[in-house]
Amino acid sequence: NRRLGWGIRNHRALRFAQGVLTDMSRAFTKERDDAPPPEPVLVPRRRTTEAPEPPADRRLVGYGAQVVVEGVGPEPKTFTIADEDETDLAAGKIGLDSPLAQALIGARAGSKVTWHRPAGDRRLKIVSVKYDGPA
Repeated sequence: NRRLGWGIRNHRALRFAQGVLTDMSRAFTKERDDAPPPEPVLVPRRRTTEAPEPPADRRLVGYGAQVVVEGVGPEPKTFTIADEDETDLAAGKIGLDSPLAQALIGARAGSKVTWHRPAGDRRLKIVSVKYDGPA
């Protein structure tokens, strides 16, 4: 009886080990290495809400503002607060959800804000705020 119990435990251990080895051998087969990578699927984000309106007080930084900022680099830089889908750093468009935009929104020209970055916080000064179009 005692020997039978040992045999059942050994049998279970053997089946487990065989399953692990089978799974491992499948992971290292040449067929998987030669398989082409799957094609990426790009799906445009569906807009659930309309783009936000610029603030009534056009002296405040908000959606659509062109903001000149000191402290980002050696020279003042101009950024436009844009929708997340319109982000283009080369053109100076930053998304509403970016840490830089979050630091600027609600401030006005002459204000100093803190930009929280992974590389460390940086103090910025807002030189000017302007909007295109009617107020």
